Amino acid sequence: MKKLLLPLFLLGLSIICFSQEQEETAPFSYEVSGLFYAYKYDVAKRKPIDDKFKIPKPPLRFEIVRKEKHPTGNYDFYIIRFFDVISDDIKEGGKTVSLTDNPLFINSADNQEYFWISQDELTTLLDNKTIKKSFKLTSDIAYGANVSLPFKLRPKVNEQNIRITPDITLSGFLGAKFRISRKDPYYIVPLVSLGLATLPISDETDGSVTDKGDGMVLGITTSTGVVFQLKDFQFGFLVGWDRAAGELGKNWVYNGKPWYSFSIGFTFLGNNKPPEEKK
Repeated sequence: MKKLLLPLFLLGLSIICFSQEQEETAPFSYEVSGLFYAYKYDVAKRKPIDDKFKIPKPPLRFEIVRKEKHPTGNYDFYIIRFFDVISDDIKEGGKTVSLTDNPLFINSADNQEYFWISQDELTTLLDNKTIKKSFKLTSDIAYGANVSLPFKLRPKVNEQNIRITPDITLSGFLGAKFRISRKDPYYIVPLVSLGLATLPISDETDGSVTDKGDGMVLGITTSTGVVFQLKDFQFGFLVGWDRAAGELGKNWVYNGKPWYSFSIGFTFLGNNKPPEEKK
């Protein structure tokens, strides 16, 4: 039986339900991964030019300035601006070529220029991966509620050997959420939590001499640690402290002593759910 305790500890299951937040968005730009036409936009006249275009070379990036209705009234289009070209020399086929050698390609001379692309064309380019969203590595506040069944590793205390206990926990947490991938909803979340837990009390873990038998008591639990969120899947390492409540729990030998847990889980709702990636 003891041989099963460590695997159970490593597979401690945390089912996490976060507080829900509507219409969360994340800032992003677009990264060019294929060739397409970007048409010129006349800023002075505030009108799109239908017969002048240039071709952006990967891995140029651009962002949307605003959305407008085409003068024909037939469709909507986006005014876009490419990030500044730092160098016109690029590697192509193992050779260094200059973007200025072919006036069709966007180069450093276009750093102050604006272009446009139709809404339908942007959708098509996203669908066929000619352009991809590149998310900014931002940070945000993480908060919510956590319902979990962590397997807590409790180190040796007094005459008690190392124990692993599964405790039902209901807690709130607060932390910071840092995005660590431009392409995928991957985050690292350092956090602290505070809540209630069911704690096992027995003759062996009761520091008093009175025979109280075995049972469960409610207690206060707090923890801190780091959680990694990979899309809807989460895993992390936590260290925490418990204090059993009431007359039955005041002599519990683990009061105020640290415990450790590796936690895995799945996000169902919330402000920590990967943001809606709107086009």
